[in-house]
Amino acid sequence: MELSSFIQTLLTEGKVSVIGKLICFNAEDTQATKKILQQYYQEDQKEMPFIAPGYSEEAAIWAAEYFYKAVQVTVIRDAGEETVREKLFAYKEAISHEAIYSADLILRYLPSLFNLAKGLAPMDILVQILNEAALLWPFSSVGIELNKQPNDEMIFSHPSLRLTYLDRIIQHKAKQRIASKNVIDGIHEIAGNHLSFFWPDFERINK
Repeated sequence: MELSSFIQTLLTEGKVSVIGKLICFNAEDTQATKKILQQYYQEDQKEMPFIAPGYSEEAAIWAAEYFYKAVQVTVIRDAGEETVREKLFAYKEAISHEAIYSADLILRYLPSLFNLAKGLAPMDILVQILNEAALLWPFSSVGIELNKQPNDEMIFSHPSLRLTYLDRIIQHKAKQRIASKNVIDGIHEIAGNHLSFFWPDFERINK
């Protein structure tokens, strides 16, 4: 029950531990993990503004497995590029509102892992792969400096995701994200006359 224990500890205590060898998860472990994620979604969505997107089991379990393996290859430094790419495969389904939010239950921890991996080996293939994932999941990757501007249209087409995303950008003072017109307009809208309080340098950076 390696994966389910990992996810339970991550969600309840904010810390993780993994075994020192790459493994495959059995059906029982995967099913137990799905139950944990479903329960966590039910609690987490209560804290979202407006009405949160629905639940995507496929996206949630993919994110859980992806994050576990990403932690593993961060620790196991002798994993080669082929192995890393094989283990950290991209999400194969369409990225919908439901997928964005359900994956975020776990991928919201991606910035911390990315910064750890980058600190250990800035030029490592793992850092590149995590940056690729961060670009595809911008809702979850606020705090990571991306290689290019992400596509935020799907996020801004859902009121709950939109407001949460803007809050995260303001909280992290994520300068790179304000290259997006959606972000600039959204921050002006929600912060209004209080923008200089929440982000004193915003207008200077935005010039």
